[in-house]
Amino acid sequence: MEIKVTPICLLPIGKLPKVCVVVGDPNRAKLVSEKHFKTAELVCAVREFHCYKGMWKDTEMLVMSHGIGGGGASVCFEELIQAGITTIIRAGTAGSFDPRYREGSLVIATGAVRSDGVSEGLVPLGYPAISDHEVVGALIESAKSNGLSNEQYGVGIITTVGHFFDGPLGNHNKLWARSKVLAIEMEASILFIVASLRGIRAGACVNIDNYIFEREISEKYEPNRDVVHQGTFKMLEIALDAAKRLSSQ
Repeated sequence: MEIKVTPICLLPIGKLPKVCVVVGDPNRAKLVSEKHFKTAELVCAVREFHCYKGMWKDTEMLVMSHGIGGGGASVCFEELIQAGITTIIRAGTAGSFDPRYREGSLVIATGAVRSDGVSEGLVPLGYPAISDHEVVGALIESAKSNGLSNEQYGVGIITTVGHFFDGPLGNHNKLWARSKVLAIEMEASILFIVASLRGIRAGACVNIDNYIFEREISEKYEPNRDVVHQGTFKMLEIALDAAKRLSSQ
């Protein structure tokens, strides 16, 4: 019997574990398959969408890359759902607006400002982009069980933007900082909107790779330092542990 697959990512429909951790970089998905999973298997490798199936602490799950930015990421999220996945956790990097959370710190998103440039084509901007409360709870529990202190992670609102480099219009960084928004990244709000519309659970945790206002002064962005790599590795373990917790719920 021929297995039905999704049209772009070529994910087999109805044949995969129900929980997936998504990351931006295909190499990061491969890293998870090699360093974290047991008996990893490549499910698909189409454009920026690379998906692996494997065992994390005796629980079968997926890791999949979605690339940079909302348009492509929305394809990944939609087709994971079409394939039967019911819980998606984004694990990515972000810039911090809060001086308490510097490089290597973790931020768990409760919701996201919708400046992504994509989701307004799905629902009006008044529709909120929020994390599922069970996913938020699982991420907090996982952060604590992985040894993070209250000073090493934050929980709150982030913002999702559709561009990385500023143009003549500038940015709203100071506004978001005054509004107690913790961090800025490029995909979470789209995940939350798609998840809400399709009736699945979704959440996000991000590793801080720069403090925005320090970066603006120095005009240097250095996301490849050891402290960032160490934070990313810890973030992945926390996301995988949360996925394991949620797989039985």
